[in-house]
Amino acid sequence: MKLLIEHWGEHEDFALAEIEGIFTGHGIEYRIVEDDYPVRVIDAKAWEPLKNAGFIRYISRHIASSSAIPEFTIELDDFAVRARKYFGLREISGSEVERRIGMMIRGRVNLGNPKNMVRAPIARRIHAGLLLYDFKDENFESRRPSNLPVSYPVTMHPRYTRALINLAAIPPRAKILDPFCGTGTILMEASLMGYEAYGSDIDARMIRAAEINLRKFGAKAEITRRDVGEIEGEYDAVITDPPYGRSSSSRGERIEDLYERAFRKFSDITDRVAIVLPGSWAVEIGKKYFNLEHEYRVRVHKSLTRHYCLFTNS
Repeated sequence: MKLLIEHWGEHEDFALAEIEGIFTGHGIEYRIVEDDYPVRVIDAKAWEPLKNAGFIRYISRHIASSSAIPEFTIELDDFAVRARKYFGLREISGSEVERRIGMMIRGRVNLGNPKNMVRAPIARRIHAGLLLYDFKDENFESRRPSNLPVSYPVTMHPRYTRALINLAAIPPRAKILDPFCGTGTILMEASLMGYEAYGSDIDARMIRAAEINLRKFGAKAEITRRDVGEIEGEYDAVITDPPYGRSSSSRGERIEDLYERAFRKFSDITDRVAIVLPGSWAVEIGKKYFNLEHEYRVRVHKSLTRHYCLFTNS
């Protein structure tokens, strides 16, 4: 099946790595047919696992792509056409694309609440697809940090949390651990994505905050209070956003020493670590114990750039 993917538009390489992680983790064959970012055409054996993505906006069944308005004829009852102009092709308007594509479809138009929605994203080329999934149904904004019962300013947006989890390329129902769970945002998204989630934190206040946040959204995780050095067992992946030097989280320990201890422990309990790090120095610590597979830098503000990394021992 050919899929038409519309991304939110940020972090082009990271967004592609997320797709690769989802398909690889689920053992699904795929290939990129066309890359017209933020639009991509993908040939894949299945599409449903992409519903767990963070950087995708719409998933459609691909109909056609062209440097001009694509020519095709299909039958659809009860439909509407929605164009979105991402950039480029200034000589043509979205309304003109909607009108002309609508003329190629045989069936009754319903601009109010159509059963069938034809997406027509415009990037360097013009594409058309029958909508399969709209990510507004994921309701990410309800779980953004400002809407959680307990949160902190550095808490990740759920879309970025999902992208980090997907970067790990783990199979369905995998067992994941967040050893610096904080207010529980990684555990929450992992649980909602169908993973078996475990978390820990040295701070009892964070444990209570995580339990409150998870309960609000019906997410489940097993959470315990413990230091990272006390972790035991085996996990399919460690997925975490450790402290960046906040004394309340590191108990006054030098942050470099905390990261050294953490990565050493990770190497005993897993072969995959998807982690957010505050600088290249922290990435270098991770490389002592794992192979660095991916690193994507996301600027938060002038004093913080997050490094989204995947380390493996495979």
